[in-house]
Amino acid sequence: MKQQIRKYAELDLDALFKKFYDNILSSKDLSNFFRDDAHIRSLIERQKVFLLDTITAPDEEMRERYIKLGEIHYDISVPYVDYVFGMHLLEEGIIHNIVAHGEPVALLDATFQFFKLVRAYTAKGYLNKMLNADISDIDLYLSHVQRASDIDTALAIESMIWLKNVLFAIKVENRAVAPALHMHAETIDAIKMVTHGDKVLLDYALDVARRMELDAGNIFFFIESGSYEEVLPLYRDLLSIYKLSLMLTNVVTIASTNSLVQKLAKDQLTGMLTRHSLHPMLRRELLLAETGQYALSLVMIDIDHFKKINDQYGHLAGDEVLARVAQVAGEAIRATDFAFRFGGEEFLLVLKGASHKLAATQAETIREEVERLLFEFEGKPSKVTASFGVATFMAPFELSYNQMIEAADRKLYESKSSGRNRVSA
Repeated sequence: MKQQIRKYAELDLDALFKKFYDNILSSKDLSNFFRDDAHIRSLIERQKVFLLDTITAPDEEMRERYIKLGEIHYDISVPYVDYVFGMHLLEEGIIHNIVAHGEPVALLDATFQFFKLVRAYTAKGYLNKMLNADISDIDLYLSHVQRASDIDTALAIESMIWLKNVLFAIKVENRAVAPALHMHAETIDAIKMVTHGDKVLLDYALDVARRMELDAGNIFFFIESGSYEEVLPLYRDLLSIYKLSLMLTNVVTIASTNSLVQKLAKDQLTGMLTRHSLHPMLRRELLLAETGQYALSLVMIDIDHFKKINDQYGHLAGDEVLARVAQVAGEAIRATDFAFRFGGEEFLLVLKGASHKLAATQAETIREEVERLLFEFEGKPSKVTASFGVATFMAPFELSYNQMIEAADRKLYESKSSGRNRVSA
């Protein structure tokens, strides 16, 4: 039967490959995979030999060769859907030849089965590479998180280890070595504890956990049936396991951070965190930033000529200016950022994951909003301005907390010495 399939594959193979490549080259995006006509001709000749040899190869050899082909295609970034499109064209051409020669249905069935296995084994190759990449990413994540010993990471680590074990079980195609495909009661209890009675956050976290369990169970159904061509698109969706784990980690981090912020002392006048809270918070945020490999930006703010306002209009007027400028700054940053009253008329913003450009833009937005504020002192309309200094740092962080703050302070000094009411970044 295999020899007969090969005979009809050879019958019109040049035309079939020409049709395939004509379709591929008609796409600007897909044509980028090929250097020139000579490259295409070389590929066609190799692929023709590969296809014909694998048609008659022993089953295990065929499996290994197409799995390897899938891994190669993944490495050179050939989309699986485009590979399948090509296989459908070849399958269609061979089936047409078989039907045209009046061959029995059994030969058609064997041909369908051959191409089904081709797609399945190639999908397995793609899947192998994706699993290896994700397991490697998880190892990197865990190595960073475990160094951040003072962060509340127990739940994050547990969910990542659970995920890694699930991926390993998928890789070796053995449900028996997978961890329980449901979250342990202890994990659920930990989620409930860390969300501190916030029902919305709790419901969200529990839904994430439920979806992780459901996705992990579904993939084994297809693995066990050998339907790798179904597994691959499903695994793309199941990358959501990875994303859901990170989302669950974020729930923990946000809840933990909110709890910490609630315990920190706040300045009664501005509502900002006090300077006393700055170093513990910075230490925590630098560890998180190093774990996540994202930037941390500091924005130092100083209200221009503030002493003059106090001297001319009194401390109540000065307090109003402080409170309203602090309100503008606080409303302009994200919920994941932090605002501190650094001292007197100075404020410090800690912007998580903000690039230098983004932090400078944020500072300029606040500067403009402050400039638009209108005050009335002793019956007279008055305005204030503020100066800004921006400094951005990337992991691994080599400077001390004080050195990082001093860098932002130097930029603030540039703004003040250059005329005030400006952003220096």
